[in-house]
Order: sequence, then C-alpha cells, then structure tokens
Amino acid sequence: MKEKLNVFHITLLIFMTEMNITMFSLPRLIVENIGTNGWIGYLALSVLATFNIFLYWLVYRMGRGASVFQIMECALPKAVMYPVYWALAVFWIFTASFTGKNFFLIFQMLSFQTTNPMFIFLLFCLMVFALLIKNIYNISKTATVFFFMTIWTVGLTVYQFQDWEIVRFSPHLFQLASQGHSFRNWMEVYTTFMGYELCMFLFPHVTKKSKLFQGVFIGHWVITIAQLIVILTAFGYFSFHQIESLLYPIIDLLDFIEMPFINRIENLVFSMFVFANLIVTVMYCFAALTAIKQTCPKVKPNRLEFVIVTMVFFTGYIPKYLGQSEQLLRKVLYTETYIAFIVPVVLICVLLYLKLKGKVPNNES
Repeated sequence: MKEKLNVFHITLLIFMTEMNITMFSLPRLIVENIGTNGWIGYLALSVLATFNIFLYWLVYRMGRGASVFQIMECALPKAVMYPVYWALAVFWIFTASFTGKNFFLIFQMLSFQTTNPMFIFLLFCLMVFALLIKNIYNISKTATVFFFMTIWTVGLTVYQFQDWEIVRFSPHLFQLASQGHSFRNWMEVYTTFMGYELCMFLFPHVTKKSKLFQGVFIGHWVITIAQLIVILTAFGYFSFHQIESLLYPIIDLLDFIEMPFINRIENLVFSMFVFANLIVTVMYCFAALTAIKQTCPKVKPNRLEFVIVTMVFFTGYIPKYLGQSEQLLRKVLYTETYIAFIVPVVLICVLLYLKLKGKVPNNES
C-alpha cells in the first residue's frame, strides 16, 4: 500500500511551492503595480487566491476524490484529452525551467559573475532528477526538511527594527503606482502566489484523513504571513521611492545586516533559497510528469523523468541574460494564473454535467 500524505506535510509542501523566486522582488512589484500601502492590496490578492483554492476544494468534493484526469476522461474521449495533457506538460516544463534558471542568473549576478550559469543549472537539474524519480510522499518529506532550513530567515527581520520607521508608511492608499492601476498590473503581484494550484495533482495521494485542503489553506496563509512580515519590514526600512528603485529589495535589505561572525549574510540567505527553488521546480516537473503518464502509462520507470529533466535543462538555454529571464518568467506565470482559475471552473462544469448523466467518478477512501 502506498503511503498517503498527511496535513502537516501538505501544509509545508504548499508553503515551499509558493515560495518562488519572485519573492525577492515582491516589495518593488507591490510599489510599482499597487502603490502606497500596497501591502493591503497584497492581502486582498491573498484572499482571492484563497477563493481559487476553494474552487479546487469544490472539485475535490464534487468529484469524490477522483483525479482531474478521471473527471475529464469520464466526459471526453482520451484521444481528445491527450493533446491537452501534452500541451500542459510542455508548458509546466517551461515554467519549471524558467523558474530555476532565473534563480541562477540572479545568483551569478551576486556571487559568480565569471561562472557559466548553465553549468550550475546542470547540477541543479541533477538534483531535480534525484527528487523527481521519488514519489510525492518522499518529495513532501524533502520539502519539510527544506522548510526548516529556510524558515529561520524570516527572523532576520529583527535586525532592521532599530532603523524601522512607521512614518515611512503613507496615509494614502494605492497611490503613486508607477505602472498605473490595471488588471494586468495587479495580476503581476498575484503571480507571486502561484504554486497552490498544483494541489489538484495531490487528489490521488490523499485520503479523507489527510485533510488535504486544510493543509492547502494553512500552507497558503503561512507563506502569506511570512512574506507580509518581510514586505512590512521593507516598507518601514526603505522609503517608497527607494523600494521603487531597487531591483531586489529583499537582497538589499539583507545587505544591511552586520554580524561579527559572518560577512555578506545576503549571499548565505540567497544560497539557502536554492532549496525552495528546487521544490518549486520539482513540483512543476511533477505536474508535467503526471500529465504525460496519462498518455504513456507503460513506460519503464525513470524514463519519463529523465526526458522531462533533460527538457528542463535545454529549455534553460532560452533565457541568456537576466532581463530576458525576468520577462519569460513573468509570461509563464501570467499564463499559469489563467490556468489556475480556468481549470477548476471547467472541472466544476464537467462534474455538474456528469452528475446530470449519473456518471460522477468516485475515488473516496
């Protein structure tokens, strides 16, 4: 019998999956796209993400625990769905690759200016492969270990308290946004939450006792609170226009920390986040693997995993410099945001149709 996930591991897995590379530029993204007191808008967007998670909960309840693939294949022939699975799989491979490569381009800028980032990315892909060949239960246990290796970094905000000033907060709400206010600009901040939507691939790996969505909701709000602490620290430490001018405010925030026993704490902290980046990349590869396995169920073990990681590596050659990487990452995250909302809405409509036909799948255990 395969081991099932429990609520603790699910919580930390969602936390780590949402901790993507965009968090280092998050205060700037908020200032540019929302404006003054943008942290309030950030909280509002987190509530919107909670509603999106609620839609996935509806799918889980209405489908009685059936996987998203079982639901769709009850309504449509497999031949119709297979091209969709492959298209989504390729997209998630691109998302995994751009997320991973962006991290190492920033890392190169900070510490390894003369090192070829593709060499470091190759080593990273080997770690991705080592995790991807394991089952989701082992991936979740690895995410748990990585959580405790990175969560302590939030506590470093205490070093800014002596220079933190509440007067740096404006009494005005959502003003001075340099990019103006639009749906697309607010969505740019929303993309920092991406990762929770992968909970739809956990349906076959849980039971009622697992309390899947309790873990998803808690994980989402724990990462929201952790990032909110960092955002508020940045807003009270830098002025509004200083944040606007900084490419990665969180790295600059760390740069001001002085310790007698370590030099350049920002390099150490950023290095620790390779583990968070690893989990994000692995989870998008896991999503691609799950989709492809629906079309190739009899492939020998580790073959598909090798193909996916190889595609991730060679896709990493597309972004050659940091600016291009940022643009590509933004585009895939925009697309992932649309997918995150469209998928549960489509599944709910399909389940309502199947209910009328009396063909609702059942995978409850």
